[in-house]
Amino acid sequence: MATAASAKNQNALIPSQRMRVAYLLTAVGGYLDAYTYFKRGGVFANAQTGNIVKLGIALANGAHDAYLTYLIPICSFALGLLFALGIKEYLERRELRLVRRSVLAAEIVGLAIVGLIPLKDEWNLLANSIVSFVAAMQYETFTTFRGEAIVTTMSTGNLRKMVDSLFDGIVHHDAAKLRRAGVFLSIIAMFTLGAFLGTRGCDALGRAAVLPAILALGTAIAIITALRSRNATR
Repeated sequence: MATAASAKNQNALIPSQRMRVAYLLTAVGGYLDAYTYFKRGGVFANAQTGNIVKLGIALANGAHDAYLTYLIPICSFALGLLFALGIKEYLERRELRLVRRSVLAAEIVGLAIVGLIPLKDEWNLLANSIVSFVAAMQYETFTTFRGEAIVTTMSTGNLRKMVDSLFDGIVHHDAAKLRRAGVFLSIIAMFTLGAFLGTRGCDALGRAAVLPAILALGTAIAIITALRSRNATR
């Protein structure tokens, strides 16, 4: 029977938990927020808090024509969570170690579809709903890196953890906490870099601005595959 230590070491080798994958996915999260903001009607499709607040405001103001604008992306995000859970359940029952790569592949397909949707106001709701769907899949599937709960599609929780760790590191002279704060700072920096690149990508690429995000997700799949193959030969 495997010891707790050996189980811990085995878990540490899960390729999808490697930080280079975390950095790529976090950059994609920032990139897509910039894309939907600049190209799809000034919204942030990765996180749904804003849509929920706007839905509440619309309900309070009786803006009946605005309900679906916010409700559909919220429902799309929920469906993305369910879809990711369904993929995980299906593949794990068959003992296939393809959950994370399958989710990334589905995300690539979704973004490819978004890239084909015209940049017109009447199409933005559909495009934003698809981005919300794929962001939810990423949010549900990629939750832990180096044993830390890291969110790759938004930054509020990462910011709180960075400040918590920084406080403990400074007040209690805890070097490990300071290193932890550095990890979360690097994640936030990658999200910011993704938003920067997304802004520039929107200026340069127009409707094809989703292409760099697709390439980054493909790179993440390649990294996971390469690391898993390397681990299998050890």
